[in-house]
Order: sequence, then C-alpha cells, then structure tokens
Amino acid sequence: MQTALAALISAALASTHSTALTAADADGKWLQLTPAGKFSGRNGQGPWVTGDKLSMEQIVANTRQYAGSTDLAIDYDHQTVFGAIPGVGGKAPAAGWIKELQARDDGIFGRVEWTAAASAAIKAGEYRYLSPVFFHEKTTGRVLAIRMAGLTNTPNLDLVAVAASALFPLNNNPTGDSMDKILAALGLAKGTTEDSVVAAINTMQTSSKAIAIAAGLAESANQSEILTAVNSIVADRTKLATAAGLAADAKGDDIVTAVQSAIAGKVDPTKFVPIAMVTELQGDLKKLREDLTSDKATEAVNSAIEAGKIAPAQKEWALGYAKADLKAFDTFVGNAPVLTASQVREAKRPAGENADLSDSDLAVCTAMGLDPKKFAETLKLNKETV
Repeated sequence: MQTALAALISAALASTHSTALTAADADGKWLQLTPAGKFSGRNGQGPWVTGDKLSMEQIVANTRQYAGSTDLAIDYDHQTVFGAIPGVGGKAPAAGWIKELQARDDGIFGRVEWTAAASAAIKAGEYRYLSPVFFHEKTTGRVLAIRMAGLTNTPNLDLVAVAASALFPLNNNPTGDSMDKILAALGLAKGTTEDSVVAAINTMQTSSKAIAIAAGLAESANQSEILTAVNSIVADRTKLATAAGLAADAKGDDIVTAVQSAIAGKVDPTKFVPIAMVTELQGDLKKLREDLTSDKATEAVNSAIEAGKIAPAQKEWALGYAKADLKAFDTFVGNAPVLTASQVREAKRPAGENADLSDSDLAVCTAMGLDPKKFAETLKLNKETV
C-alpha cells in the first residue's frame, strides 16, 4: 500500500520553509516543518499548499501510512537524497528522527529527537536550519505527505525535487499494468484520474476510522487491530446465532427476534407482573391517595369551622387550601384567632333589592358587622361612579 500511495501522489518532492534553530532546540522538541495555507520557497519555488487544519491532518495521516512503523529521518544537507545520485555518493548519517507529527492551526509540527553529534553541532552554531522534504502534486502544488527533513545551512535547494525520482524510482503518472493493478485494488475503472484515486484513498481511510470506532477502538487503530476486533465481533455473533437455534450466518434482526422469543418463553410468572397490571395498580393507588387527602382535608376544615377559626362562608376556599397543602393549612388554623359570634354566623341572603349580593359580599358583611343593605347601596354607587 505504501508503494501504491507513493505512486498515486506523483512522487514529487520539494525542500522549502526552513525553520531557524537555536541552541535551545538542540535538546529536541516540537519544531515546525511546514506552514499552514499557501507558501513558496525562499528561491521562488512553489507555491505549495497545505491548506487548513483538516487538510494538514490528512497530510499527517498520509505520512504515517507512507512511513509505516519507521520514524522519519533528519539527515545532514539532504545527503539521503543526494547520496542516491551517481557521482555524488557519500554517506547519509542521521542527524535526528521525527518521532511524531501533529497538525496545528499554523502548520505541521514534528517532535524531534537529535543525535548527540547533531545536538552538539546545533549548539555550536554549525547548523542553523531544519528544511523539510515532502511529496506534492506538480500541477496544483498541494502537499500530500512529509518525506523527511534535513539539517542544512542552505535550505530550499533547486536539485531536491529532481533527486526525488532517483530516491523513489516511480513514474510521476503511473500507467500500464502497475496503474491498472492499483485501480483494480481500489475498485476503480481504468483511466480514472489521479485526483479521483487520491479521493478514493482518502475515503478508504475515513471508512477505516469509522469501522475502528464502531468496533470500540480508537480511530487511530491500525489495520491489524481493527481486523482482530471485527473478527471477535463476528465470532461472538456466530455464537449468539447458534445459541438462538439459528444458522451461523443468520441476519441480525432474526437473531434479536429469536433471543427475545426465548426470553419471553422463560419468564417466571411468580416473579414478574405484566406492565398493564402495574399501570392499573399505579392508577388505583393514585386515586386512593387523592381520596384520602380529600377526606383529611374535609375533616380538617370542618374541625376549623367548629373551633371558630374560619367562617362557614370560607369553607370552599379552606377545602382547596387543605387539599393542596394540608400541613400548611393546619399551621394557618393553629395561628388564626377565634372569630367572634357575628363573624362565625353564616350570613343569610336578603330579599328584595339586596338579592344581588354575592356569597363573598355577604361573608364580608357578616365578618365586619355591616348592614347588607347599606353595603349593597355602596357597591351600586361605586359602579355608577366608575
């Protein structure tokens, strides 16, 4: 898959965007490898595009897929690239290793561990820049994956992109049998464009993450971990189907139905009650509580009237109060004074011209010792004035 990925991303390399190093960087830490968005090299090469954080996360994912279990190397003066060119030769010792990659808002960063020699060279000021090498699309400049990086004092060399074909002997636009095999493996038709192939790979990576999450794994789980988890789920599903008396390849819905039926047939009636019966009992209990509350409220109100704490005309109000909060009503009655005889006496509705007085009006007259006739005249006068 790594070979296929390298072919699909055109194997175009660039060296650009150097990061200036200080003595403090010699101990190793997170260093910026590329900026975000669109950028060009110091010598005018480019522009190259890393895009937004989501796009850079895809670049990091492509790089991890390309590198596999190996760390990305940091060499001296891009000797790893030039060492493969006839006539140049030379060794390509590592100056350090990129242990992790991380996409941030302002670019792609790598956690670097230097060798002792490189650390000493940086502290001594012998090397000053960290220059990345990356795969990119030749037509659009879109960065696809990080290849490596180099300690250098002359970043953004013109020959780096040319040397890439020597380091990776791949066609920039794979054709023939090799490309047909790649397209067939991806389920694509012959002649599919490079962008469509890259999109298909990205979709596969997204699907792989979704499968990992569905299997209860982290989205960063590798293929081996995902395969093990899925095989375990399939094995458990087969066991469940067999236990339910079905074929091993039975559908999920059929397995669920069979299990539910099996459980329903083994329910002990002495330990379980139908839901309908429980609901009915709950309704009866609620009504019983309401009746009991009403009885207690009526008893409390009648007792309060007999004790002269409330007037008979207040009975309906008192019943509503007692039913809503019997404890609060008892407190009210306990603190209320005993009414006088005229207040307790139930008012009689007068005949004739005062017959339109309400029960509440009569209760006020009784409680305050007012003449209902005069009270009625006062109410009538107030209405005419309004």
